[in-house]
Amino acid sequence: MEFSPRRAFDSRSRSRRLSASFVCVLALIGAVALVISTPVRASAAPGSGIWSDDVQPRAAADPETSAVELGTVFVSEVDGWVTAIRYYKSVGNRGPHVGKLWSSDGQLITSVAFKVESPSGWQTADLAAPVRITKGKSYTVSYRAPYGRYADDEWAFSSGRRIKSGPLAAIRGVYTYGSGRPTLVWHDSSYYVDVKFISTNSTPTVTPTTTPTSASAPTSATSTTTSPSAMPTTTPPPTTTPSSSPTPTQVSTTVVPSVTSSGRPAACVGSVNAPVGADVWGGCWPGPHNTGYPRGLSGDARASVTLTSYTGPTTISKCGVVIDSKIVSGDIVVTAGNGSHSPDAPCVTIKNSLVKGVIHTDAASYGPVVVTDTEVAVPGLSWWENIGRYNVFVWRVNSHGSEGVIKCADYCAAYDSWVHGMYLGGQYHYNAFGGNGMESAGGYFTVEHNWASCGDWAGSDPRAGSDAGCSADIGFYGDFAPIRNITINKNYIAGARIDSGVPAAESRQPGYCINPGYYPGKPYPDPSNVKVTNNVFGRGYSGKCGVYGPTNSLNAAGKPNGNVWDNNKYEDGAMVDRPEE
Repeated sequence: MEFSPRRAFDSRSRSRRLSASFVCVLALIGAVALVISTPVRASAAPGSGIWSDDVQPRAAADPETSAVELGTVFVSEVDGWVTAIRYYKSVGNRGPHVGKLWSSDGQLITSVAFKVESPSGWQTADLAAPVRITKGKSYTVSYRAPYGRYADDEWAFSSGRRIKSGPLAAIRGVYTYGSGRPTLVWHDSSYYVDVKFISTNSTPTVTPTTTPTSASAPTSATSTTTSPSAMPTTTPPPTTTPSSSPTPTQVSTTVVPSVTSSGRPAACVGSVNAPVGADVWGGCWPGPHNTGYPRGLSGDARASVTLTSYTGPTTISKCGVVIDSKIVSGDIVVTAGNGSHSPDAPCVTIKNSLVKGVIHTDAASYGPVVVTDTEVAVPGLSWWENIGRYNVFVWRVNSHGSEGVIKCADYCAAYDSWVHGMYLGGQYHYNAFGGNGMESAGGYFTVEHNWASCGDWAGSDPRAGSDAGCSADIGFYGDFAPIRNITINKNYIAGARIDSGVPAAESRQPGYCINPGYYPGKPYPDPSNVKVTNNVFGRGYSGKCGVYGPTNSLNAAGKPNGNVWDNNKYEDGAMVDRPEE
């Protein structure tokens, strides 16, 4: 939301969240893994796979605990034999486990039980008899995790990337909550399911066994070989040393937390590009069935919860508070902090809940606050944004009512969330995601794979001023600090949608669907290190998303300031060109 001056928030100095050590956690979206130095007890089966035994996933244990079949679709450049099935195991991934090999038409070719496993690391089960596979044909190797906690590195296969080793190439990670061959895709994830393979030039001889490989601490980083891709990844450039030169400081703005997405629907239940409809990467957009607290809606793969009333404090002055499966009837204001800037070390956790008020931090030393699988439904019109403003991280949140906006002044991230249905009032200028400046040079805001709408008013105050309305679905304005270190990636941006129930609705729609921050006349007019990539723009009633167009200027002509605009398209596939003034 672009705030009018009377609603300007406190611009106190914020030494907040992102320490240099935390920036290092972000590392390398795509087919990246950590190498661990562990002696490997070889299985009896000959051959090698896509991942070597010294490769460790970044996210070794997804928090999900539902039973799920996980797999990898792969292809070989040469004819050969599959001699064993392998997968990477976390400590929490309890068995029994059974590996399977499937043909491209869904027929089960063979299966094998993992009879002997180590607590964690790569597990290998040798087949009773090698299976012949044909070059150029795709196969699926899978295993069932009966209690979840599986490896899940999101975006490993983004932009059509393949992970290749020798003649084998992994095409995509797949899953299913049912029986049969897994075929569903979520966030281009890799689940680290593999085979051992030898070409037909070798003679397969196998003594069936199952062999675990325990993992020790990682010692260095490397990446598997992937085929070249012209598409950009979400990995930002490395941090550079701040200086007085015009070149802006480059700060990583992608968070790779251990709290990974587990709210995938078993199948998309909405129309294409609608909430919970199919996105363009093989998954589903956020919406009512995969955000907010799980309530057993059709297609929601999350276990439903029963809510009870929250009786704890709503002004939280001590860290360690966890609000789980609760109805909170009022604002949550956090006035405690633990000195961390990582969502892996939260001060306050809110999950599987309904909050009938805002969630707010307003000082440099507060948080982190982690909000997952929660509905934020604010009655009336609050003074504060629905969720903000410092050191806040959200996943799978359904935010609506009041201002709606998830707003950041330093160190935030929003993933897989649905922001919609604001309440029109005052002279407020609304956004679904936004801010009025990043207060610290190391601060950032990552907005990734969300469904954002602004102007689909759920209601209005009859006294709403003539200037009240939506500025942009995603909007940043340099009122109190520079606009910098913003990542806007893989979001659906709904655009102008007329609601006849709101007076003068057409004039209250987003002027632009994105305002990335270039705004002459503001105290801080020039954004830097703003990356707008892979977003899908709705056409809206105007045919161009916003009333005036899809986006305002990213920067002045010839002054890129480290900003990136790439692969942004309308929902019909037409490109949205880079905007420069």
